Amino acid sequence: MKQIDLLVAKISAAKSILIFGHKNPDGDATGAVLALRFLIADNFARTADVIYDGNLPIYFDFLPGRENFVYAEKLPGKKYDLVIVVDTGSAIQLDALQQKFFDEAVVTARIDHHKTADISADIDIVDIGASTCEIVYEIAREAGWKISASAATCLYSGIYCDTFRFSFLDKGQTLRTAAALVDLGAEPRRISESVGIATRDDIMAQAEVLRDAEFFYHGRLAVAVFPKALYKNLDSGETEIVLFLRRIKNVECVAILKEAHPENIRVSLRSREIPIREIAESFGGGGHDLAAGAQLHTTLSAAKKIVAEAFAGIL
Repeated sequence: MKQIDLLVAKISAAKSILIFGHKNPDGDATGAVLALRFLIADNFARTADVIYDGNLPIYFDFLPGRENFVYAEKLPGKKYDLVIVVDTGSAIQLDALQQKFFDEAVVTARIDHHKTADISADIDIVDIGASTCEIVYEIAREAGWKISASAATCLYSGIYCDTFRFSFLDKGQTLRTAAALVDLGAEPRRISESVGIATRDDIMAQAEVLRDAEFFYHGRLAVAVFPKALYKNLDSGETEIVLFLRRIKNVECVAILKEAHPENIRVSLRSREIPIREIAESFGGGGHDLAAGAQLHTTLSAAKKIVAEAFAGIL
């Protein structure tokens, strides 16, 4: 039985379903979670629980179904017939409670696009050449599911975010999928305006981080740092920082360091063409060839030095 057929069968049989993405979910994870909830409700008459851990940015407030998200620690502990985890390749991307739900489920499924993966699920649907929301759309299309305007909006939003507003594209199929979602009811202008919303504190923090960015290897590596005092104001993620730094001539790679807690530094790596996934893996993380991440348990200044030195010989 194909993985999609198996997923359909397990959804049909499940009396309780839980869906979640990685900690501090981005647009792709959030869109996939909410879209799946709509798809399951519309095609199987089942209501799935959806949870998140970490921060859920305000620019997701416009998404249909956002009000159904429950902070993981507030969900009553129970075992689920089916747990679906999306946009997650590594266990380090989950918190302890999410991992507990996953481990105790009768059946587990993973829908993902990361090249680096250490999560074992009963059903594994992975395509490293697509965003998670694209994969969910293909699952729905192949299974013949009804796709409501609400589900289409969530899926389009996830694709829009994952491709950095369609600026990181290498195949036309992504645009064809986006067009199909527009035909199903997604509103591109409304989505682009909503995803651009941020708090004043967020914008001011990003401005300060951009001002203090450092450059290495003749300007080919840009490193931006969010110390804890600024990180607490960060709501919209690092998309704008990456896009601004990539506009600088000669910048090939961008590293964003965020001090979530003392000696807990979250590292996001982005590249134009040079593969950087192995750098993230050397730190215990992973991801895609041109977009990866990890955590370093050291001071912020030490982390900056470690990351910069990791590009020696590459740039």
